[in-house]
Amino acid sequence: MAPTAEFCGIDPEQMGQLATSLRGAADRLTAFSREFEEKLGRHGISTPVLREITDIADWGGRQVSMLHGRIDLIKTLGNGAPELGGAGGTGGAGGAGGAASMAAGGQGLIRLPDELKDFDIAQGLARMYGEDILVNFNGELQAKLIHEHADEVAKLAENPQAAAAFFALLSPKVRDSLPNLIAVTGSKTAKQDLAAFSKALGAALNAPTLVPAFAKVRADLVKPAGSKVAAWNRLALLSGAKAPSSVRSAAARALVLDEFAKKPRQDWRAGGPAETKAYGLPEDLVAMGLEVLAGDGTAVRDVFAKMGGADVKLSQVDKMKLFLDRARSTGTGDEVADAFGRAMEAGSEATTEKAGQHSPEAAAFALDAIRAAGSLGSDLPKAGWDSMSVIAKSYIHEMASGARFDKAVYRDSGMGVPENWVHLPPVTPAFYLSPGDTFRFLKTFVGDKQLTGDFDATAAQFRHDMLTAAANLDAHDGTRHFERTARAFGDLGGMEFKATLDVRGEQDAINEIVVNIVKNTVSFGIDGISPMGRGVIAGWELLKAHGVSNFLDGVADDIETRVEQATGARADFVLRLKYDMARLLHEAEYPASNPPTEAMNTNTGKLKTYDELVAEAKKEAGANKEWEQVLKEKLTPYERWMDSNRKFDDKAEDASTFQANERSREEIKIWD
Repeated sequence: MAPTAEFCGIDPEQMGQLATSLRGAADRLTAFSREFEEKLGRHGISTPVLREITDIADWGGRQVSMLHGRIDLIKTLGNGAPELGGAGGTGGAGGAGGAASMAAGGQGLIRLPDELKDFDIAQGLARMYGEDILVNFNGELQAKLIHEHADEVAKLAENPQAAAAFFALLSPKVRDSLPNLIAVTGSKTAKQDLAAFSKALGAALNAPTLVPAFAKVRADLVKPAGSKVAAWNRLALLSGAKAPSSVRSAAARALVLDEFAKKPRQDWRAGGPAETKAYGLPEDLVAMGLEVLAGDGTAVRDVFAKMGGADVKLSQVDKMKLFLDRARSTGTGDEVADAFGRAMEAGSEATTEKAGQHSPEAAAFALDAIRAAGSLGSDLPKAGWDSMSVIAKSYIHEMASGARFDKAVYRDSGMGVPENWVHLPPVTPAFYLSPGDTFRFLKTFVGDKQLTGDFDATAAQFRHDMLTAAANLDAHDGTRHFERTARAFGDLGGMEFKATLDVRGEQDAINEIVVNIVKNTVSFGIDGISPMGRGVIAGWELLKAHGVSNFLDGVADDIETRVEQATGARADFVLRLKYDMARLLHEAEYPASNPPTEAMNTNTGKLKTYDELVAEAKKEAGANKEWEQVLKEKLTPYERWMDSNRKFDDKAEDASTFQANERSREEIKIWD
């Protein structure tokens, strides 16, 4: 039927009267056909027309059954619907292409989507699972039957209203125990099968309009379940549903987190061995509450703002610490720590927003997450370390600012700008960490070498980009952003090194840094240096390693040897940094005369890096001349050029000196 502008709908009472009339007509036609067929047959008269009448009567009988089924379906799906008006009310266009069909019941008009054929399919699946497969079978056969029709359930997601009808027609007892019923069969496809049900549920929850009867299902999902096991099952079904933020938040709070905020010291284990093995989900109900929130920053922030309701007077940081306390004090702590970490990632939008451009709400949440996690430092359970590294990388602007010791070193962490603060234009923090909070948060992940390496790669590239931006600003405005930015990264590098020493111990920390220096610098050839690649990371490793000699007493001789190898027997780190800074300033076109030809790389058109000059010197050295002497000859015209450009030279010298300072490593003892 083509869409019309007229009201198109179904009145179940009128349809019932039609079915009754049709039933009576079909019975009369059948009786009529039999009577006349018998009479005419006595006289040998053929009766094909009567057989056609009988076929019509049979068709009518089948239609009666269909109509009664449709009436029952409409009444069931409309159960609980609010009144939308009397019999004379109007609705949207109906028919196969209309926005909605209308069904009139004893309480007035109710609105239902018009895909009634899909509703029939949903009803069939609900009956099949709820009245047969999930109640009349067990073991391997039951697992097989569940899996055979799981794709049909998942396909309901293509029509959200049909998916809603499926769950509305499924018995509450079955619906609330689906994860358990599937898992206990021992099915090897349990995870896949539960995902099918979750997909359909997610579509229903995200539907623009609700099938009236589904409203009760939705309401049940976001209210206390009556037992921890039932709550676990609801959360397991929701965990893969991609439900709306409001549903995730309400369910997590109602099913576990509000009660957890009020009475955290309980036994929160709820998932059985069969379920946790089948789905890879946490046994811990608190972890499951967080699991439902993972990936949805809006839901996470809503939960931590409202968790516990008016009865709980805890700050957001204190609420976060409740989870950390549980993570440290229970056998299921790793589950809680892992889920907590991913919830913190989501709430801070660490993977969805760009560094330096975080929204105010995400930044405020991240500040609290950093303060809460940092309160434990290296005592944070390891299962949460990776998430802290993700947050640190996303909030690299805030980490760099938080490590600064040049201004307002006495500051407290907060969203407001500290007094007497001097902004670094390339660095745009959304909040301001104290040195102590920055240091403690670094300790939450530097105990892991891979995570430290990931953060270092981000910090190295950020350092390069910010120094480049500062150099460009100074080249045009005559400002001193370059030196101040260099000092900030010197503070961050030194602070990270000190955190690493504290967490891993001196020998392990120094050994790793030295190995990285060797890997990233000594192995380079002339063409192996790229300011956007390994060379950038090498610069950061060297920045962190400055002052390693202060820690060498008592460490293995091979480490000391590798330090000498990495930095060069005659090369000093401050000198190396100066050439790095000179190169960035020259690329930014900071005012200076043209460099000597021998200081330029003819392939790139840029100043040669210190690594390139060292590599050239080693290549050109021979039996009669040591490479150090060759390097000295190569550096001489470079140095003369810088000396002849005093402002340029002073700027490069100051920036390199600031980065090589050990101030943060020493002063953090006071400000931590």
